Amino acid sequence: MLIVLCLSCSKPGQIALEQVDVPNIYDVVLIMGQSNTHHGLWIDESVDIYHPDVLQLGRSGSRDLQVLAAEEPLDHHTKNDKRIGFSNVFSNLYVDELLSKDKRLLLIPCGYAGSSLHENNWNEGDELFEDAIRRTHYVLENFPGSELKCVLWHQGESDVHNDDYQLMLDEMIVNFRSRIGKENLLFLMGGMVPQWVETSEKAQRIQEIILHTPSRISHTGYVSPTFPFVIEADEFDVIHFNAKGQRELGKRYFDKYKEMKD
Repeated sequence: MLIVLCLSCSKPGQIALEQVDVPNIYDVVLIMGQSNTHHGLWIDESVDIYHPDVLQLGRSGSRDLQVLAAEEPLDHHTKNDKRIGFSNVFSNLYVDELLSKDKRLLLIPCGYAGSSLHENNWNEGDELFEDAIRRTHYVLENFPGSELKCVLWHQGESDVHNDDYQLMLDEMIVNFRSRIGKENLLFLMGGMVPQWVETSEKAQRIQEIILHTPSRISHTGYVSPTFPFVIEADEFDVIHFNAKGQRELGKRYFDKYKEMKD
């Protein structure tokens, strides 16, 4: 890929240009789960802007498997022009603090609203699981030197009636790592909206399972929606974080990643 730089201007209004090769080597971040990966109202176009070094793997039609500029909404399975996810703040902090100068950050958006484990969406062999595997392998095989750094997982709301959630969640993580060939792949897992969780004992049980995943499976991390303060629900939609909440959640995902990455 080529990037055009302005090196000098010998006269007013004159631009000297040079084409410089930029290697297609990426730090890769995979985003998986259901609607709270990307469903925060309302987008602020003056704030919710990706750094130029953040790209995404497109999906559907002519965009499919194309490396494109990251912009909201990302190419998740389900998306809405008025909504954002936590990946925006996470990505910009990653570029500012961690990205090497010879690389860029590539997001693989795979969120699907309403998806679950018990409805056979995210288990090995299920469509969404296999789509995420296929896209990750595509990037790693076609851009040598690139590395999958972590999975950002946010899911659980659609599994509140799933008595086998812990077993299925743990198996999904183990199977995903095995298929990628990286047994210590970081898996960061966000907690659900606290106000919504408080309304249901079954939701509280799922939240506890997610919270305690690091005690069961190594190299997993819990991203708390309650510390250092409670992230509030959308006032119109208690099951979802709003855009402000998603921005704060993105910061917390990044802080947890930075804490665990070494």
